[in-house]
Amino acid sequence: MNQKYLQKFESEIFKSIDGFEVCTDSKFYQSLQTHFPGTLTMQDYMKKIYNSLRCYGFEDENTMGMAAFCRDEITDPLLDEVIKYWGKTFNCCSLAGFVMMGKTGLAAATDHVPIFDGVRRFTFFAMPHIAISKEGEMGKVYREGIQKPSHACGSLEAIVRELECGRLNLKTDMEDIEQSIIRQKIISTLRYGEKPNLIEITKLACQIISDDVKKLLSPLDSSVFNYAVMTGIQIHGPMDTNWIYPQDFYVVGANLAEVDTLNT
Repeated sequence: MNQKYLQKFESEIFKSIDGFEVCTDSKFYQSLQTHFPGTLTMQDYMKKIYNSLRCYGFEDENTMGMAAFCRDEITDPLLDEVIKYWGKTFNCCSLAGFVMMGKTGLAAATDHVPIFDGVRRFTFFAMPHIAISKEGEMGKVYREGIQKPSHACGSLEAIVRELECGRLNLKTDMEDIEQSIIRQKIISTLRYGEKPNLIEITKLACQIISDDVKKLLSPLDSSVFNYAVMTGIQIHGPMDTNWIYPQDFYVVGANLAEVDTLNT
């Protein structure tokens, strides 16, 4: 995480959004700043992404969106934001926001990217998610029509519980293929005996997703494709508010080289 970037936008979190007053002494805010310093409101994050990418020639008229978020319906507001700014968007979503599309999925997605001035441009957003309740409780979210708290991310929380009890099934279950892959990817990065909590495993998932996206897109011909990658963690707060904890933000293209926009 680029600290200069985080400090630059830190003050923007002090505001009222979507009917929920962000108080610096609230339990939610304290948890947010303790575990995810530099988090931005989803709306501010998307505006800054859009304005930054315009400098590199990415416009809604010439760019297609791609989005890899969790299948959970509470991630829909972020998908809606991608569509709002980039129009038609290729849905790459899977459990926990892991990138499962593979070479065949990428081939289909890139074949849909429009061509303007001989260049195909797309934005690729990929993020796991986590909830923080009004009381600052990690992983808890209240859903419409359900009185008791639910969980986010349920997929990652299941792996946390498995690690805590010491019982892991590492076999590939074809009837639960996505969870099998997620479990294997996470376990392969842990040292023997490590038992990350939900915050730690969500940040680990974010790093795995960032690495997977870079590996997936690296074979693309940069003389044909200009693309931007945005990774991080989507955070669900009280009153259906949404926040983004930024991770990677870079653009790639033959005439752009590779630029880490967090440092510009």
